Amino acid sequence: MPVLTFLHDALAYAKGPHYRHVGRYTKAFCTRAARQAKTPVQRRVWFSTAISADEVIASLARLENRRPTGSLAGWQVQPKADRRRYLKALHVYLSALLLLYGTCKEELLAKLGMTEGEFMKAWQDIFQYHAADQAIFDKVLTPAFRERGIDGLVTAAGELIRETLFQPDSPFGKKENAALQDLLVDDLAALKRNLARRDEGPDAGPRK
Repeated sequence: MPVLTFLHDALAYAKGPHYRHVGRYTKAFCTRAARQAKTPVQRRVWFSTAISADEVIASLARLENRRPTGSLAGWQVQPKADRRRYLKALHVYLSALLLLYGTCKEELLAKLGMTEGEFMKAWQDIFQYHAADQAIFDKVLTPAFRERGIDGLVTAAGELIRETLFQPDSPFGKKENAALQDLLVDDLAALKRNLARRDEGPDAGPRK
């Protein structure tokens, strides 16, 4: 979906449940990204990443139907889940994406024109990470990815997202794990396509 169309839709439903629980954060992320981006490719990467997390969490929570969730479609949101829980789920998904982005780190940094330190600082600023989000990245997701690869990362991220936002009896077996892995791999592929694109115009064309 084109970035401008996505943002227009988010604003159009500003009083709806999607905006209240997820879209408000996506809007804030994209506003900060637009402020910080120095090149079209930086803007595309930040925007695409924000939209990826929005689409996945909103689709899992049945606030939107923008992504196929496969076996995860049966997950039920906790009745008393508040906006902070949605934000934490967004951050978990974003952190999982960040680790997958590391598999093409050299190309990513070269295309963005950033050092690793600059990239990580921008990521934390744009996506409004706090100490708790950094701790999850450092102490839970990174070791899972290092020790067991993408399977370990998906398991750790899925369990965290379920624990944070969904009812504890929501199933997370092999089929659900595979469905979440498909979403993450799809978003990694979207990043690679964004890096391969020529800068024919700001934010032109579809996201995927």
